[in-house]
Amino acid sequence: MAIYLPNSLEYIFTYFAVARIGAIANPFNILFKTGEISYIVNDSKACILIGFSGETEQNVMRVKEHFPYLEKIITVGLPVEGAIDFYSLISGASENLETVDCSPDELVTLIYTSGTTGQPKGVMLSHSNLQSLAALSSIMVHINDQDLFMTATPFCHIFFVESVINPFYAGAGVVIMQRFNPEKTLELISRYQVTHFAGVPTMYIFMLQQFESAKYNLKAWRVARSAGASMPVEYVNQIEKQFGVFFVESYGATETSSTITYNRLGHGKAGAVGPAGRDIHVKLVDESGNELPPGELGEILVKGPGVFKGYWGMPEATRAAFEGEWYHTGDLGRYDEDGCFYIVDRKKDMLICGGYNVYPREVEEVIYQHPKVLEAAVLGIKDSVRGEVPKAFIRLKDGEKMTVQEMVDFCKQKMASYKAPRNIEFLSELPKNPTGKILKRLLITDTQNKK
Repeated sequence: MAIYLPNSLEYIFTYFAVARIGAIANPFNILFKTGEISYIVNDSKACILIGFSGETEQNVMRVKEHFPYLEKIITVGLPVEGAIDFYSLISGASENLETVDCSPDELVTLIYTSGTTGQPKGVMLSHSNLQSLAALSSIMVHINDQDLFMTATPFCHIFFVESVINPFYAGAGVVIMQRFNPEKTLELISRYQVTHFAGVPTMYIFMLQQFESAKYNLKAWRVARSAGASMPVEYVNQIEKQFGVFFVESYGATETSSTITYNRLGHGKAGAVGPAGRDIHVKLVDESGNELPPGELGEILVKGPGVFKGYWGMPEATRAAFEGEWYHTGDLGRYDEDGCFYIVDRKKDMLICGGYNVYPREVEEVIYQHPKVLEAAVLGIKDSVRGEVPKAFIRLKDGEKMTVQEMVDFCKQKMASYKAPRNIEFLSELPKNPTGKILKRLLITDTQNKK
């Protein structure tokens, strides 16, 4: 069952209802456009879509021929012709819910993520995956049934485990924000006396810029949780000092149901993402698969209760991810004598822009759809606020001209705006190897040399 909703009560209602009847929740970003949605929905073969009225009418209902597997479409909001109204469905339904007793190992959600090659992959997560990580998260942030948790991260992201399932597991309340706004976030934390907030580094950076101690009462706020990208070390002390909170940074992945490692409350190390979580095993290996000692740089491998069951309909990709029965994250890191891990880089080209995953191959394919484009390459460059932003290097066809804004507007029509590169460089030639493959490492070097 596809979920095309923003952060909302209806989203939470839908997600847990889907789980309760034994179906599989297939959420994706409310910012997605038709091309992005059709791939996910058709690959998962979702038979029902529950979506926000405006976006669903525009990106699904008007092009229903793109969705051959959908049998029913349910909309939240204003009525949409040809769709079932969410509220009417509920009000006219029986009060007796026919639930299904699922085994812990059965699928509960299918979240699409992607590497740098091929199409997005559906990460298969079970009931036990999410329950075990919710229990871990409760320990991680010291949450109980008297607390109030708030986040503005998208519910379609694996962060949902931390921001909704975790507080529900602990009996805490949840404050919902559809979209992040720094002033509104601080105002809500103050008004409702929120005890826990979770976000990506970009959110905290914007909140620090807007914070006025005389304007907000943050005395109840105890824990600030950050994940999704590395927090610049210089901001950690500012967050704890300005907001009067304990700061907890963690590292994880969709494939591990969120957390792998995290800094313990009051015992964190600046720049580190902490030791491994309870029952989670982590090791570093070199390119030959040999386990590495403290201080050595290697790929991060993981075993544990949150590790996914595999990629939906992709047995070869699943086997490649589980060489030697350990999940290979593709991330590079090191650890110290105390067992604290430090994320150094990613082997994959994926970049994280303001907490959102952006996959260069996906952006490149959109750019190539423009009739003026001959060649394109996209990579991530550092950004002081968003962590990373996509930059596009484009070679136009002979005789063609294009402005940066023209390409930005074109990309925004085809995909979520956060994926669209705003930093664009037009080149007469892109560097290649003898086989014709574009050498992105040379583009990165040229970009760094120009700074």
